Amino acid sequence: MVESKLIEYLSELVAINSVNPNLSDQGQGEKEIAEYIHSHFKKLGFDSHIFEVAKDRCNTTSFIAGKKSSKVLLMNGHIDTVGIEDMDSPFILRQDGDRLYGRGAYDMLAGCAIQMCLADFFAVNENPISLVFTFVCDEEDKSIGMDHLVSHFLPTLPTRPFLGIFMEPTEDQIGICHKGYAWYQLKISGVAAHGSRPEEGVNAIFPLQYALSKLDEINTRLSTEEAHPLLGHATLHPGIIQGGSAYSVIAADAILTWERRTLPSENPKKIQQEVEQVVAAVSDAPGNHEVSVTQLFNRPPNQTREDEHIKRFSNIVKDKSYKGMSYWADSALAAKADIPSILFGPSGHGAHAVDEWVSKSSMIYCYNSLKDLILSY
Repeated sequence: MVESKLIEYLSELVAINSVNPNLSDQGQGEKEIAEYIHSHFKKLGFDSHIFEVAKDRCNTTSFIAGKKSSKVLLMNGHIDTVGIEDMDSPFILRQDGDRLYGRGAYDMLAGCAIQMCLADFFAVNENPISLVFTFVCDEEDKSIGMDHLVSHFLPTLPTRPFLGIFMEPTEDQIGICHKGYAWYQLKISGVAAHGSRPEEGVNAIFPLQYALSKLDEINTRLSTEEAHPLLGHATLHPGIIQGGSAYSVIAADAILTWERRTLPSENPKKIQQEVEQVVAAVSDAPGNHEVSVTQLFNRPPNQTREDEHIKRFSNIVKDKSYKGMSYWADSALAAKADIPSILFGPSGHGAHAVDEWVSKSSMIYCYNSLKDLILSY
C-alpha cells in the first residue's frame, strides 16, 4: 500500500512542470505543484495554506497538531527542479526495476512524496507530536521560498520546532552538515581601440590570466589545508568569463565570476583576504586597466550538533554514521532561525543530470524511518 502510494504521488509530482524559471526558459514556476500538494492535505482534512512568494512562485505548508502539542517537528522539501534540456519525457515517471526515472525524482520530489505519505498515515493514526509539512519554491536558485518560510510562516507556529528534517537525497544517511557558497564577480575595465592599433587601447582581457592564476593558486592551497572531517576541503572554481565586443576590437571590458564553497569552521576574514589577493594580482598586472570586485550572493554553511533528537533518529536508521553533504541546502536558513536542522532522504543518482533516478526501496525505507521517529515520542 505504501509502495503504491509513494509511486503514485511521485508520478504526479514529476508530471507537473516545476522547473525553476530562473534556471530555464522552460520553467513555469511552482504554483501548479504547490496547488496539487495543498489539495492533498486539504482532502485529508488538515490545515493547509499556499503562500505566493513571487509571481507563480509558491510555498505550501500544513500543520498537524499532535498529542504533545508543544513538541513540533518540521519537515521540508523543495518543489522546484532544474531544467529538462536534452531529456526524453522528463515529466513521465519511468520504472526500471528499483529505479524510478524522471526530472526531480531524486532531487527532491521523492522527499515531497514521502511527506505526503506520512500525512496519509497520521490522518488515520494518532500523532504523538505536532508535525509541520513544508514545501518551498526556488531552492535551486536563491531560496526565496525558504526565506519567506522563515520570515512569514515559522513565526506563526505555536512553538519553535525542536528539529528540522530536510529531505534532500542523502543515500539513507543523516546529513548533519553541508557546505555554503559565495559568488564573486571581478570586472576589468580597459579602453576600446581598433585591433590593428592596440597601442591606442587598453586590453581588458589579458589581465584575466592573472586572476585565473591566483584562483588556481588559492584552490591548490585550500586542498592542502586541514580537511573538515565530514566535508573535506573548501574549494573554488571559475564559473563564467565574458569580455570584448568583436574580433577586431581591443576589449574594453572583461568579467570573471567564481564560486567559493565554504566550510562551517572557516573564518569569513580569510575568505575576504582571498578575494583581495585576486584583486591585487590583477591590479598589479601590466596595463592601465581598472579593477573592481563584487560579491553577488552567498549562503552560509551549516553544521548541527548531535542532540537527543538527532541521536534518537540515528538509533532508528540502519547506518549510525553521520554524513556531510557537499551541496548547499535550505537547512542552513532554518538553522539560522535557531531550528537544529539535518538532511535525510533516499538514495539514487543523477541530480541535475539527464538520467536522474531515485530508488523505490530507499523511498520506502526513508518513509518508515521517519514514521518510526515520529511514533517514538
